[in-house]
Amino acid sequence: MADPVESFLSRLSRGSPPQVCLVQGDVVLAEPAAQRIAEALAKGAGLPPDAVEVHRRPASLARLLQDLRTFSLFSPGKVSVAVDSAVFADRNAAGELIDDAAEVVPLADGGTRPLSSRERQAASRLLQALHLFDLDAHAGAPEKALGELPVWALEGKARGGRGRGKKQVEELRGALAGLLEAARREGLQGTAEGDLSELAEVVRAGLPPGHAIVLAESAVAADHPVVLLLQEKGAVLSLGRVESERGSWQGLELLAGELERQTGVGITPDALTELARRTLRQDSDGRGRSTGGVDSDSTGRLAGEYRKLANLADSGPIDRKLVEETVEDRGEEDVWQLLDAIAAGRGGEALDRLRRLIGSAEDPLAARLTFFSLLSSFCRQLVAIRGMMRVARVPAAEANYGRFKNQHAPALQGEIPIGGKNPLAGLHPFRLHRAYLAASRLPEPFLAKLPSDLLETELQIKGESGEADVALARLVASLSQGGR
Repeated sequence: MADPVESFLSRLSRGSPPQVCLVQGDVVLAEPAAQRIAEALAKGAGLPPDAVEVHRRPASLARLLQDLRTFSLFSPGKVSVAVDSAVFADRNAAGELIDDAAEVVPLADGGTRPLSSRERQAASRLLQALHLFDLDAHAGAPEKALGELPVWALEGKARGGRGRGKKQVEELRGALAGLLEAARREGLQGTAEGDLSELAEVVRAGLPPGHAIVLAESAVAADHPVVLLLQEKGAVLSLGRVESERGSWQGLELLAGELERQTGVGITPDALTELARRTLRQDSDGRGRSTGGVDSDSTGRLAGEYRKLANLADSGPIDRKLVEETVEDRGEEDVWQLLDAIAAGRGGEALDRLRRLIGSAEDPLAARLTFFSLLSSFCRQLVAIRGMMRVARVPAAEANYGRFKNQHAPALQGEIPIGGKNPLAGLHPFRLHRAYLAASRLPEPFLAKLPSDLLETELQIKGESGEADVALARLVASLSQGGR
């Protein structure tokens, strides 16, 4: 397979190289690629190797850009590499500008009087937002310029709320048109402030000759306005990311290929899978929900362990035995595979997975409570399924999913004869089938007692016992073994 960095550099060499480049992908991939690009740009400008500076997680990208401008007064050139600045990761930057402008609209007196100082500041923020999206705030009707703003920028953060709805977005567009018209009338230009605006200005206007910056970013919004600017210039290299999919990791081969290139030592497929299992953790959105990506710190941990293993390998590739003997298990347990083990009656596996789930968590208390919440929902489904099986005369243990979905799922999710909402209504047929098979395996007396066992476990987990993990393990074992 062709080296994507060499292909990228080959494209750049056909014309005038851009002074701002973006490499997006896992930092393990993006950082060395960005350094190679920076070294090539420095060499092309006739600069020595020490003209390349690497800045990991810089506090301010604007300072690096200012440094490049200032350094040009004393040296013929310099190339900076900014690693994981997160400048493209948060789309709230544009939303915050719009939120600031929204605070003063609609304008009093229909915008016919001169703007107050507060309204002028808000108008300036609106002009900054339009500038960020490379929109001409002074051309055409105000409604036209505002109509080109993406919906997500107008949804904003709504000052701590859940964001604006469709109707509110359209109302805001109309109100901001009045503010933009007033800003034009008073000759306001708007100023470019902050990292994003500074970067956008550099992309458009350039840096002094011989100076450049290469960004290596693990999180990039595909529709980010500055990213789109860079794509138009052919200055974006996408290397891909490791992602979590159905309990497995996709894209590991990319990391393994780069690490083998760096160390000169390969790894067997089963060893790579085990290394990923022991090191990788899913990324979350700040509310505990998985984004489908992988936490960048954990990919860094995988890379560090790989390099250590490469030094320990006597000859040939890294094998699974060396991984198991050397690498501490700090990976993330898949909670759904744990629930599947419970449902299928695989008690030993379920307990092993439970120990790993709690033991590898950064916050064991939170992990315990989160899992117990999921387990409680599963237990309530088991009890409800067994009750509906009895009421609707649904036979047990139908293993064929197609027949279950067509013949038995509608009955289980139907109306309750005595009235009330069916707790199984709306449950996906596949999940319902898995829970149905588990309920079929468990004796009715055990399921009848399950709500009280669940309550007792909850009390012990939440403070009435110093053996919270023991109480949870006892419930998991009981469910797995069918109450035996």
